Amino acid sequence: MNNFLTFTKGERVAIIILAAVIFFIIAANFFIANRPANVKNNLQNLDSIMALHEAAIEELKTTRQQDNKTTSEGTETPSHQITKSYKETRNNINKKVQQPKANSISSKALVQKPVKLNSADTTELKSLPGIGSFFAKNIVDYRNKLGGFIEKEQLLEVYAFDSTRMSNIENFITIDSIELRKVDVNNDDFKTILRHPYIEYEDVKKIVNYRESKGMIKNWEQYLKVVERNDIDERLEWYLSF
Repeated sequence: MNNFLTFTKGERVAIIILAAVIFFIIAANFFIANRPANVKNNLQNLDSIMALHEAAIEELKTTRQQDNKTTSEGTETPSHQITKSYKETRNNINKKVQQPKANSISSKALVQKPVKLNSADTTELKSLPGIGSFFAKNIVDYRNKLGGFIEKEQLLEVYAFDSTRMSNIENFITIDSIELRKVDVNNDDFKTILRHPYIEYEDVKKIVNYRESKGMIKNWEQYLKVVERNDIDERLEWYLSF
């Protein structure tokens, strides 16, 4: 019995080969049996696509015929209406692009009357095109340090203010006459004199030293000799009292 169930090496190889052949035959039969169904499904899908395509072509032909008929009668067809709607939409978009934004500079340009730089508060300044709370506050702060504006161009000395912003508002501002707050060269203390934007630290030292050693500074010409500088802004003369 044992000898009957025992296989030689060659017999085992033959059995393995036979099993493999049987497996491949079964697999092939299974593949062949299922292939027609898949092919049939694909053909059905293709038929459906072709039917939809032909229906779309027929619908397009019918629409064109209707367009030609109604056009000859002077009536707008659906396709003409679509084209007209598209043109109107495009024109509306172009108009919106060309129009300025509601909050842009031009929308604030209709200032009722010129804004007076020396007496305007922050609310009045914010009515100017391109001027919000930030710049309105900076203008007022600089005006206080300066003692008042004597020309429009001094706005360019305001923190973060630039020439573009200046060009946007220069037609809507004016310099109103006020009594400038001046620096008393002979009596103000060191910090008060230094606070003025046109006076440098070294200038103040020379002014105070001169006062203590030689007395009062009498006029603008003497002031220039005391500070010994040739690059002093000449507008400073408007802000000094002797």
